[in-house]
Amino acid sequence: MRQNGIHSYNNPVRAHEYNEKQGFDPKRKTEMLNVTLDLLINLTPKGSSILELGAGSGLFSQKIIDTERFSKIFVTDGAEAMLEIAKNQLSVQSTIINFDKLDFTQPSWHERYSKRQISAVTSSMAIHHAEDKKAVFKEIYNVLLPGGAFVFADHMAGISPLIDDLIGMKRARIKLDSLGEDIHDEHKIDRFITNDKVKQDAEGNKCESVSQYIQYLIDAGFENVDCLWRDYWLAVFVAKKA
Repeated sequence: MRQNGIHSYNNPVRAHEYNEKQGFDPKRKTEMLNVTLDLLINLTPKGSSILELGAGSGLFSQKIIDTERFSKIFVTDGAEAMLEIAKNQLSVQSTIINFDKLDFTQPSWHERYSKRQISAVTSSMAIHHAEDKKAVFKEIYNVLLPGGAFVFADHMAGISPLIDDLIGMKRARIKLDSLGEDIHDEHKIDRFITNDKVKQDAEGNKCESVSQYIQYLIDAGFENVDCLWRDYWLAVFVAKKA
C-alpha cells in the first residue's frame, strides 16, 4: 500500500529508525550533501535567512548551522516526530533557528513565510515524495526574495527503463557487497531490484528524472537551472529567481 512519504515519518518508531540509519550508501550521501552545502554558500550572502524543507532529523540542518553563513534558519518537516528529533539533536550557537511543521506538498504554504525575507531554500532527499513537483517548485519560487537561490538534492529515477535498470543494478551490487555476497549473482541482483521497487513504492517515493525536474523548475519561473552533480540515483540541482 502506497503511503504519503511525508506523513508516514510521523510514526516515532520509523522516525527513530530513519535517524539511526546512515543512508543506503553513506559515502555517496555525504558527497551529495557537501556539494549542496558548497553551492548554498556560493550563492547566498552571509547573514541571510534560509528555509529548509523536509529537514527530517536535522542531518543537513546541522551542516548548514556549522557554516555560520546564515543568521536565521527555518527548519521544517511534515512529520512532528522528525522535528522532535531535530530539536533534541541540533547544536546551535549564534544562529537563530525556528522549527515549523510544514507539508510542502500543500498549496499556498509560501504565504506563511512571505515576510521572512528568505534568500535561499534547500532540501535533501524530500522532494521526491511530492506528487506535483512543479507546484512545489512554484511555491518555492514565490517564497524567495528576488535573486534568491534554490539548491536541493534528491533521489532520482532514470529517463528510461534502461537507465532505471542500470541504477537498480548499481544499488543491488552495493547492497550485496555490504552483505558480503556475490555482487555478480544475477538472480540476487534481480531479486533486489524487484524488492527495492516494491519498497520505494510502499514508502511513497515518486522519483522522476533529472530532465523532468529541470523542466519543472523552468516552468515554475526559475533561471540558471542545472543539475551540477549526479551519481546514479542521487542528484543536486541549482536554480535562481530572477
